[in-house]
Amino acid sequence: MTPVELNIYARAYADRRGQEQKLQVANIYSLAALIRTMIWGKHPPSFEAAFPDIKSQRQKEMTDDQMYAMAKGLNALFGGEEVD
Repeated sequence: MTPVELNIYARAYADRRGQEQKLQVANIYSLAALIRTMIWGKHPPSFEAAFPDIKSQRQKEMTDDQMYAMAKGLNALFGGEEVD
C-alpha cells in the first residue's frame, strides 16, 4: 500500500467515524427528548408516534394459506415429517 492510498483510507475512516459520532449524538438527543415526554407528560407517546419509521416496516397479517405455507416450510427446515 502506498502512502497516498494509506492517506485515502485514513481520511475515509475518519469521515466514517465522524458520521457515526454525529448519528450517536442525534440518537442520544432523541432518546432524551422521548424520556422527557414520558416523565413529565401525563401520557407517554404511542409507539407509532415515537417511532414513525418502524410503522411502515411492519408486516401485514398473513392469510390462512400463507400461514400454512410458512408452517410447512419451517417444518421442512427443521427436519419434521409431514403426516397426513
